[in-house]
Amino acid sequence: MSIYVSEEGFNDTLEWSFGLRNFQGKYLTAESFGYRINANGNVLKKKQIFFLEHSEGNDKVFIRTHLGRYLTATAAGDFGGDAEGKSPSEELTIEAQPDGRWALKTSFGYYAGGVGEGLRAYTKEISEDRLWTVVLAMHPQVCIRNVNRSRYVHLNGDTLSVDEDVPWGDDAMISFLFFEDGTYGLQACNGRWLSASGVLKDEPSADCRFTLEFHGGEIALKAQNNLYLTCLGGAGTLTAAKSTVHKDELFVLEDSHPQIKMTAFQGKKVSCKQGIELTANQTETTDTEIFQIEINPDTKQWSFRTQVNRFWTIGANNEIKCDALARGANEWFDIEWLGPNIAIRAANGKYVNTKKNGKLVATAAAPDVDSALFVYELVNRPKLVLRGANGFVGVLPSGKVECNKSKPTIFNMHVSQGYAKISTDQGKYFKVTGDGVMALSDEPELYTMEFVELSKFMLKAPNGCYFEGFQNGAFRASGTSKSKATMWEF
Repeated sequence: MSIYVSEEGFNDTLEWSFGLRNFQGKYLTAESFGYRINANGNVLKKKQIFFLEHSEGNDKVFIRTHLGRYLTATAAGDFGGDAEGKSPSEELTIEAQPDGRWALKTSFGYYAGGVGEGLRAYTKEISEDRLWTVVLAMHPQVCIRNVNRSRYVHLNGDTLSVDEDVPWGDDAMISFLFFEDGTYGLQACNGRWLSASGVLKDEPSADCRFTLEFHGGEIALKAQNNLYLTCLGGAGTLTAAKSTVHKDELFVLEDSHPQIKMTAFQGKKVSCKQGIELTANQTETTDTEIFQIEINPDTKQWSFRTQVNRFWTIGANNEIKCDALARGANEWFDIEWLGPNIAIRAANGKYVNTKKNGKLVATAAAPDVDSALFVYELVNRPKLVLRGANGFVGVLPSGKVECNKSKPTIFNMHVSQGYAKISTDQGKYFKVTGDGVMALSDEPELYTMEFVELSKFMLKAPNGCYFEGFQNGAFRASGTSKSKATMWEF
């Protein structure tokens, strides 16, 4: 069973979701009533989010609204958002301009645009009111795979390199971030920004800003020197050095599953360093002590993937091994979230526990003994972006935390002994107050995490409640159970 790994990549390829902002700063909007579209949106919310689908066999695309309908045009220039399916009338060609904006050309040869309610597709000239700034709406923290090398971008000293077969640990977490001028930047896990020369910089100066081009389901990034990011040398160092786009200049954005380390009751970390044996016998954290957990969306069970692309499985004598090439019944586990600890139940119905020699076996009847509990820590989110049902989590100048922002605040998260501490770049920590959550504290408050859906978790505050978001932006520690309001894409 491999539905969680794309055919060519390690993880799921992300669906392109975005907003289209015109020259007046207004977003293309799909209204529920009559499936009408206009360019009146002031902020990027649900009605302003569209999804890109590629047409088979050519470079044309379809753009789907949040209502499941498609943008469509007629030969007479009508432009709407009410098409139920895909036909030549819904096909669009994206013509990327030097500044990164898009011109949308219909199958009839006309460009779509206009202002307010007056959107039309009946001109063959590209003017300002036919150009759209693309604002990505997807979660910005991704794994980036190069098409030609089939390897992943990761932080390698003072550069970003494309030489990692498996995106492992915090160094493979890249933030793909939008700037208001319509360009994008690549931020490494240490907070530094990729420049056109390949050097990482502390601040996103002009040479750290790239225009985004779509080539089928893949992207190319062009620097302000009009050269494209490419992979140079054996390490595949990312540098803007090519004037044309070939496979070495094409990249795919993939989802990033949580990666955790686990410490057993005797203080040793679970490791696959010995090969196929899983043993809690290490004191340091390397790639062999990190495991990627991936949820089955139907059963809500989890698999544990190793850095060499093998899975945990239950073997003879109920021993837990890490040598499965694929996932069947024996490779799925139930995880119970118990504050800073987890308990893991195997396919035999027994809980995984640690023997005195450190070996992992599934023999415990219940997680009521120390040997069946593991302290877990998330390792691949040193930079944290939270998105809920109403938008991104951000901080106001007053320090108040709200959850309905179109752009995120990037937080720092330090996890130790199963507890998360969340702070701003100014070193101010989250703290639950009677008014909600403030990011003004000099002392950290400790939270626990529960992973519940694909790329989503819940955060529990010291008061025993989950962080909960509301449509008006309120962000409070008031949730008592799993719901849309208490789940956060991370």
